[in-house]
Formats: sequence, structure tokens, C-alpha cells
Amino acid sequence: MEQKQIQGAVLFFAECDREAAEWIGRGAEEGLRLARAHWGLAPAGELRVHVMSSWPGFTFQSAPWTWRPLLALTLPLWAARMARIWKIAGGWSQRYGKRLAVGVKPPRLLQVGNHSPGKRVFLPEADKEEKARHMACHEVIHACSAHLKPPAWLNEGLSMYSVDLLLQKATVRPDTVSLLAKSPAPVQVAEDPRRRSRKYPAFSARAPEEFIRCFVQGYWRVRFLEETRPGLLKELLAAKRRPDEWLEAITSACNLSIASWAEMDEMVAKHYQG
Repeated sequence: MEQKQIQGAVLFFAECDREAAEWIGRGAEEGLRLARAHWGLAPAGELRVHVMSSWPGFTFQSAPWTWRPLLALTLPLWAARMARIWKIAGGWSQRYGKRLAVGVKPPRLLQVGNHSPGKRVFLPEADKEEKARHMACHEVIHACSAHLKPPAWLNEGLSMYSVDLLLQKATVRPDTVSLLAKSPAPVQVAEDPRRRSRKYPAFSARAPEEFIRCFVQGYWRVRFLEETRPGLLKELLAAKRRPDEWLEAITSACNLSIASWAEMDEMVAKHYQG
């Protein structure tokens, strides 16, 4: 395994992925600069970026030595979930105490697997090297905000919108805003949004709608807040908050209440569809 110091992180890669490492390293450096300049964020620990050719390899190579025996013992508990994520994701971030690890697939692997959920959300990018660069930026933003534990939709929205900022153009399909107008299941309407906002919906290949909706909500909400209330999110990201504090601050800024949180998406959809 080769390694290279980049600005703000250490990059790990196999010799066969040296060219891919250049693109991924570039995206990681750009993500770190953008995190600091736009969001006021920086990694809360040591950051390692890996060119990820397999999920078991990335998991065990990125983990500290002291973590590896426990990971091996508990492998049956989380292997199936990681295998499912591997099929649909181009990258992800992990946290091992004070170590932050980002893994991004090299361009040669981005065509492999089931990427249909991503195709329903993102505008197509034919250049696979550029796509790897974008993913590195996306995942580094996750690493920089990991210590704050933001709600799932905000966690994704920050990273997705950050790639827009990097490229100075939209990267999400404009028609996805229509998903905001679709009401969630009745049980979710009745549920307090503060209790469920931290968790990602489970992914199902047969019915991925709720999983996709979480990403879409995040992107359009963050974009809306940045365009209509600039500086609000950067202010909120300056300190760690309880789940209820995130939503209370955002709803207050939008002249809503926690009880009327469902109206947030209606407001956002009308803004862009109008």
C-alpha cells in the first residue's frame, strides 16, 4: 500500500491506482479547503483518504490496529450491511475515535454495482475521473462534520451542495425537487421529527424511494437555506448541538415550528418550482 501526504490528510492507494489517487487526492484537498472557507469546518482528528478497491480492505486498512480485532470478531454483524452499501455507493466515511477515514472507489470501479439510486438523484457525469474527484470532496465534507452529528438529511445536504459550490454548477437533477411535495408515510407524519432526523432510512433495492428522498430533501433544503438565509448553516455548524436544537434553529429562521416542520418541504418546493 502506497501513501502520500496531501494538504490536510494522508492519501493511501495501491500502485495500480496511482492515477486514480491523483484525482481523489485533488478532490479531498478541494473539499478540505471548501469546508473551512464556506462552512467553517475542519476534521476533528487525523484524516486518512483511501482509494477504495474493496470494502473489507478499506475497513481493516483504515482502522487503527487496536480496532481490528474487534472488527474481525463482529464482522458477521455488519458485513451484510457493508456489502449492500458497496453496491450502491461510490465512497463513504468512517470514524474510529480520533481517526477519520474516507474511502472513494477508483474510476475503474464506479461502473460496477447498482448505482440506479444515484442516477435518479444526480445529473450524469461521463468523466469517471471527475466523478471520483467529486466523490472525494463529498466524503471529506462528511468527515469534517462527523463530530457534530447533524441530522441525516443535513449531513447529506451539506456534502451534496458543497460539490455544487466546488464546480459552480448544480449537480442534482432539477426534477428531484418534485419529490419534496410527496407526503411521507402517515406514521412518519405523526412521529416527532426530532427523533428520526438523525437516522438514515434503510436502503431497499425494491423500494428505494424513502432512502432517495432523504438525499433529495437534504440537498434542496440546504440549497434553499443557503440562498435565502445565507450564513445560518455556518453559524449552526460552529458548535455541536442536540437533535432538537438543529431543527428548532432552522424552523425558527423559516418562521415555522417543530410541529409544522412538514411545511418546510412545501416551502422549498414552491420556491424552486415557482
